[in-house]
Amino acid sequence: MADKILMNKNTLAALKIELKGYRTALPVFEMKEQQLKEVITTIETAVERLEEAIETANNEIKEWAAVMAEPIMSLEKLVSVKELKSTTREIAGVIIEQFVDIEFEESNVDLYETPLWVDTAIQSSKDQTTNYEILKLELKNLENVREELAEARRMKNALKEVFIPETQHNIRKIEIYLGDVERLAIGCAKLVKKKKQVKSEVV
Repeated sequence: MADKILMNKNTLAALKIELKGYRTALPVFEMKEQQLKEVITTIETAVERLEEAIETANNEIKEWAAVMAEPIMSLEKLVSVKELKSTTREIAGVIIEQFVDIEFEESNVDLYETPLWVDTAIQSSKDQTTNYEILKLELKNLENVREELAEARRMKNALKEVFIPETQHNIRKIEIYLGDVERLAIGCAKLVKKKKQVKSEVV
């Protein structure tokens, strides 16, 4: 808001309209901030569960990691992500991406030459990959929501600490000025009237 303002009734009316708009917007950003904080809590909980599941699976895999380390085959060559399906929805102005399904592409496996543990290893690889992909989505969502929350807080604080106080201050300043002008005009009118009366009495 400019430091210099026109001290007239038009400016006063415009400032009152602005103030009304600011006061209307403030609770909107306050509510948005609360919604985004709740979304962040939900996503953080999901991220924590996924990280725990991944860690648990990694620990289980370590039990037969020595067997998998044998130079027989590479699991990466046996199974890979073919397609990741997701959908989007909007929450408090933020686009959230949600996991729907994941499709894997598997190589043909010779059941006679493949060790028995490979089936279990492939399934574990699928589960881990699925969790990693969901985790990536959630972390990206978390980043986007945090950015939106920061922006909502900036707007809320700007309204509360800058726009509303400054507008109120300028309204009071103009009202005082216009009041002074009005009183001065009334005083001048009375003085002119009194001089006319004195002049008429003299005549």
